[in-house]
Amino acid sequence: MGAHSGRQRRLRDLVTTPMRPIHLVVGLLCLVLGFALVTQMKLKREDPLQSLEEDELVTLLDQLTTSENQLRSERIDLNAQIQKLQSSQSQAEAAREAAEKELKQAQILSGTTAVYGPGLTMTVIEGETPVRAQTFVTVIGELRNSGAEAIDVNGVRIIANSFVTRDNQQGLLISGERVTSPYVWTVIGDADTIQTALEIARGAASQLRGSGATVLFERADEVEITSVATPEEYEYAVAQE
Repeated sequence: MGAHSGRQRRLRDLVTTPMRPIHLVVGLLCLVLGFALVTQMKLKREDPLQSLEEDELVTLLDQLTTSENQLRSERIDLNAQIQKLQSSQSQAEAAREAAEKELKQAQILSGTTAVYGPGLTMTVIEGETPVRAQTFVTVIGELRNSGAEAIDVNGVRIIANSFVTRDNQQGLLISGERVTSPYVWTVIGDADTIQTALEIARGAASQLRGSGATVLFERADEVEITSVATPEEYEYAVAQE
């Protein structure tokens, strides 16, 4: 009973307390803060597009569609340019690689560059009867027919226009360069095919042995030819453009 009377007395004192300026300031601040909070929550819930009229929405949609179409067109153009550049680059690269390959092949055929690769060596040791120049010509022909890609004899490079003659003193002349026995042929190509071609009946090896010469073969996974031929200077022939 006493506690109930105490609460009534405090409530009566609170109601009857005179209003002070600080109370007005606090109340005004609470009102402003409440209004700001309600406004912010309302703005968060509203969709910006809801305030637009129907014709404005149609115009906005048309603008977005136009922009999208322009971007798609630009993307297609850029992709086409990229593909064109890539194609041009690929063609230029292919042309460059083809030119480099042709140059290397021309250098190998003309004998103007050192080469290496699989092949064999054929050593010809002359007997009492000198080896005929024609027999060497036969060897060169059989090597070329069997796919030899590079040929060297005692440090002299054999090329398309090489010729062999008998030296009046000793040995042979290959394009004017003297070579003497033992004749060491260094050949790059398929060793199986080359040796088989030279060893056929009445072939080059048979002719060499028939003249009393000793013929020895040695295959290798890699042989090296460092000799090079002097490039020909043509006086009359002119390459077509």
